[in-house]
Amino acid sequence: MDLNGKVALVTGAAAGIGAATVAALEAAGATVAAHRHRGGEFAADLARPEAAEELVARVRERWGRLDYLVNNAAYTPPNPIGAVAGASFQRADAEQDFDPERFDRAIAVNLRAPLQLALAAAGEGATLEAVVNVGSGSTQRGDGSSAYFVVSKGGIPSLTQYLARRLAPRVRVNALLPGLIATEQLDSRGPGFEPLRQEIIRRTPMGRLGTPAEAAEAILYLLAGNGFVTGTVLTLDGGWHL
Repeated sequence: MDLNGKVALVTGAAAGIGAATVAALEAAGATVAAHRHRGGEFAADLARPEAAEELVARVRERWGRLDYLVNNAAYTPPNPIGAVAGASFQRADAEQDFDPERFDRAIAVNLRAPLQLALAAAGEGATLEAVVNVGSGSTQRGDGSSAYFVVSKGGIPSLTQYLARRLAPRVRVNALLPGLIATEQLDSRGPGFEPLRQEIIRRTPMGRLGTPAEAAEAILYLLAGNGFVTGTVLTLDGGWHL
């Protein structure tokens, strides 16, 4: 895949799938704006309503174009479950101490920002060719680390299909729903998460977790691997959902 001359914006690029996607795009010849919450030229707090348009404007000011957008950034509120050995990390029920501010931030970062970024990137005179929205395979089952995460990331498939219709035929829009990926964040969950990790591996037909590089490979395919793929929601979980 030759992406020389193309410019991409990847949100949530500090580590994990985002960092792997930046590396894969650069290896294919693309110029990449790597967004982070803090630090760097393209730092932005995506919970701010103005952040999306400001971020897209910065990319265009720097390189004069924006061809690919990867909406990978995610806000996952801290969850004490799993910090204690033997406890299950998964707790997607509505917590007893529901926090409206955390819920609003999750919606803003995980759902509103991808919509705003796509619309800003596809505006008048834009060179945008494709968007990939990164959701979560766990939300297909109403599962996940918190109600905040499940509800907000659960909207990614509908958002993707809406944008695929609205922006066609000029811009293709697809989604990737990763299962459990072996990222740095996963390693940071501590020993209490290990029983759940092993249970997920046991239930996964492929018999292992996914890697950030595999997720990045799928994202590149959805971005530029086929010009007739749009409105597609691709699950990347080694068959865990079966």
